[in-house]
Amino acid sequence: MYLKGIAISCHPPVLIPEVGGGREHEAEKTIRGLRDLSLKVAEIKPEVIVCITPHGNVFRDGVAVVYEQHLKGDLKQFGNDSYSLEKDCDMGLLDELNMSFAKNQCHTIFLNQTTADEYKIELNIDHGVLVPLYFIEKYYKNYKIVHITIGELSLIELYEMGTVIREAIEARGKEAMILVSADLSHCLKDEGPYAFNPMGALFDENIITGIEQKNYYSILTIPPQVYQPAGQCGLRPIIMGLGAIDGYDSEAEVFSYEGPFGVGYMAAYIELKEETIPSLIDRYDEERMLSYQERRTNEGPFVALARATINTWAQRGRKLNFAHYKKQNKIDPKALEELENQQAGVFVSIHKHGELRGCIGTTGPVTENIAQEIIRNAIEASAYDPRFLPIEEPELRDLEISVDVLGAPERVTSLAELDAKKYGVIVEKGLNRGLLLPDLEGVNTPEEQIAIAKKKAGLLESDTDIIMHRFQVERHQ
Repeated sequence: MYLKGIAISCHPPVLIPEVGGGREHEAEKTIRGLRDLSLKVAEIKPEVIVCITPHGNVFRDGVAVVYEQHLKGDLKQFGNDSYSLEKDCDMGLLDELNMSFAKNQCHTIFLNQTTADEYKIELNIDHGVLVPLYFIEKYYKNYKIVHITIGELSLIELYEMGTVIREAIEARGKEAMILVSADLSHCLKDEGPYAFNPMGALFDENIITGIEQKNYYSILTIPPQVYQPAGQCGLRPIIMGLGAIDGYDSEAEVFSYEGPFGVGYMAAYIELKEETIPSLIDRYDEERMLSYQERRTNEGPFVALARATINTWAQRGRKLNFAHYKKQNKIDPKALEELENQQAGVFVSIHKHGELRGCIGTTGPVTENIAQEIIRNAIEASAYDPRFLPIEEPELRDLEISVDVLGAPERVTSLAELDAKKYGVIVEKGLNRGLLLPDLEGVNTPEEQIAIAKKKAGLLESDTDIIMHRFQVERHQ
């Protein structure tokens, strides 16, 4: 095989003496680990290193690939004018990637200088790539690069794109290595970049143990409740790299791990073997189907209606006909009476793999009944939430849906009348209005509720002359 393995490297500029100014000595273990990793690269002598970084030009809806013959990078933003690096890019592999990504309908954008100018972005070797290459260059220089930046896609989408990268490498026919740039949790200590969070250490342990034990599925399926509070930038690059070895046996070694500045730094190498093993994608798909069937079995009539609406819109491009729907589906009489004969504001929230995928609602009724309110807002949330692209048919089985039916708003004059778990809030000033639902993950106090609602309303945090309302919801999940 032309793909030899996956090098996983942290990327703190402080490790470079010209930047660290002596502080690099506080991370000697990491420096030794990066030296060992670099010696491994020098031993293999890859003709091309495919670099996957979280710190290039990150797009919400796709992976960015730089399509230029040469790339430069420096550390000026970190106060070092003396170090820079210029590398040739492997245009042949870039062409293979372009064809493979297109054939597999992957969400990618290939950036040349013209498109970069259109987006008003720079094309360079970002520090996520530059720091690992700084150490590799001490021992090995005779390679070209490909520069890939992860997108804000789901973990399984990035994993599958990793398999496409391997496909392109094999088609190119040059010995290659994938360099994954990945810092782990930034929440290991209060003096770190972010406030301490206990999920930080748990996240790092999951990554390290998963690599050491070759239990890559445990990394692919880390729950959002762990990786989101961990304040990390490495999960998506690691997932993408692991996808490149899907279906093949491997040997893995963690050279070093430590968290000297409140950030988890790891250096590791995964060697690809010729022997095949079962694909994790197949296992993921089987569990995905079981999870979907379980969700459908446990859904109440409000959520089932929202899901049917989203499916109809994504698959057929048309609005669900409720009269036909109720004839074809057995609906609890009490729920049907509420759906057909009551009015209320409704919010439809959609999550995918634990992350928000769309949320739109009405604070008061704008249709003739709750059924139509759900249908209206399910379409809006799935197709017209400005933060996301419209939901497509392949995503439907991954969606987790909730429906909140809003009670009548009550005017309040103080925070003492609020409860973040019990009440949602509406904040108003003039024509500006922001609403926040109750009992949201990570929102624990009325102060946090008001701050977020103000932001959604386009108000300043310092604005005090506001009108507040509270409301309760009937949540269907």
